[in-house]
Amino acid sequence: MLEFSIARRLLLHSANSFARFVTWVSFIGLILGVMILTVVISVMNGFDRELKERLLSTLPHVTMATLADPTDYAGAVEGSVQSVARYFQGVGALQVGSRIQPVTVYGIDPNAQGVGATIEGFGEAETARLRRDPDGMLVGGPIYRALTREGGERVNLLTVDMASGNPRPTSLSFNLAGDFVLGAQPDYSLVIVNLAKFSLKKWQHYGEVGIQLQLKDPLRATVVAEVLAEKFPEVAVSSWETTYGELFRAVKLEKSMMFMLLLLVVAVAAFNIIAGQTMLVEDKRRDIAILCTMGARASLIRNMFFLQGVLVGLFGTFLGLLFGMLSVANINPILAGLEALTGMHLLDGSFFIEVPVFVIPGDLILIAVLSGLICIAASLAPARRAARLDPVLGLH
Repeated sequence: MLEFSIARRLLLHSANSFARFVTWVSFIGLILGVMILTVVISVMNGFDRELKERLLSTLPHVTMATLADPTDYAGAVEGSVQSVARYFQGVGALQVGSRIQPVTVYGIDPNAQGVGATIEGFGEAETARLRRDPDGMLVGGPIYRALTREGGERVNLLTVDMASGNPRPTSLSFNLAGDFVLGAQPDYSLVIVNLAKFSLKKWQHYGEVGIQLQLKDPLRATVVAEVLAEKFPEVAVSSWETTYGELFRAVKLEKSMMFMLLLLVVAVAAFNIIAGQTMLVEDKRRDIAILCTMGARASLIRNMFFLQGVLVGLFGTFLGLLFGMLSVANINPILAGLEALTGMHLLDGSFFIEVPVFVIPGDLILIAVLSGLICIAASLAPARRAARLDPVLGLH
């Protein structure tokens, strides 16, 4: 193909060193832009997935505020439910020495398979003790360390008793059964108690009593909640997204904003392609005029310069994705090297030990398509300019 051969020669052997320099700068900038975009989006996907796995492995997926038999509702969404059990949820504050720590109180059925079964992975002995002891309480690791520093195994929970219809402060005493570590915000704000301590009627004085459903696919919680709400309109139904949906929507919005901002880096590299191609067109005015006098059509001139820009864009995008994937695969060793050099750790003060990454093929395709389209669009203007040059002026 003649256009391709001339485009490759202009790209690699142009006499205008400055135009060639600008073209290669745009090529390197495109590689870096696509690489950074790939790494950042993959890391944000990793954080999003890690947060969901940590939270959804412990929190109830769907809750129903009712005292009815749990088995009456599990059959309504048969095939989606993994386990069903009673729960209690309320708010209170732990008295840790002279300090008060606000917490969410969650009560589990001693025979439940949902929340309680998950916590066994963090400490089987402590969870077994909680199941045996109606007065037992499990707390997050940071709270547990603060409590043990104060000494003693009894914990006072300050809450509100609504038995008389008027809020009345009350104090409940529990045995400190152990701790759990989720690596997320509930470590600082969640305590788990045994429903066997009180009757369901009494638990209602301190908060909400109902049924929790753990799903096989937690991401279908909203769909399942809508089905249950339609079948049982007299029962208040909610999903985990009611409490934590804003968090994940914020993460999704942040990902979208970062995607758009980093895409501007690719756009800047594309503008450099326009600059390099425009200088090359001006430098090759005489050569273009000679080709036109020899019978070259305007389409040949246009395709010649267009293909040069497309080559820069496509190869830059491909190498950017390649280097981006290599960086994603080795992100933690790279950060470990930076930590050794600077003495600073990127994840200090967070719940994560390593940077989580998760590559979504759809994101890579979107990055490749958008980068390619930007570069193709950037190559059109100089190519059209070259095709419209007057050969008579070029020969003088």
